[in-house]
Amino acid sequence: MYCLSAIEKFSKMSHAEIQRCAFEIATLGTKGIKVNDPDKRYALKSMEGSFSGLQLLCYQFVGFKRIAPQLDIGFDLSKEYDAALRISKQP
Repeated sequence: MYCLSAIEKFSKMSHAEIQRCAFEIATLGTKGIKVNDPDKRYALKSMEGSFSGLQLLCYQFVGFKRIAPQLDIGFDLSKEYDAALRISKQP
């Protein structure tokens, strides 16, 4: 569902906005993101709201699929991404 949420959110954003968001999450990830702690919340400058670690990783994955689909970002959520694409009917 986080991938679906990211697809829907990014469908309303420009390429540059998606890029800013994906890069900000990647930078935040260098400091460590607690993926298994749903209570830990993160804020981004590039997007409103507070996000869990797992949610941020899904947003990062979808963001890079939009801006650089051939890039290997070190983790694979392609099955989840493909399922979310089928549900959303987004290209």
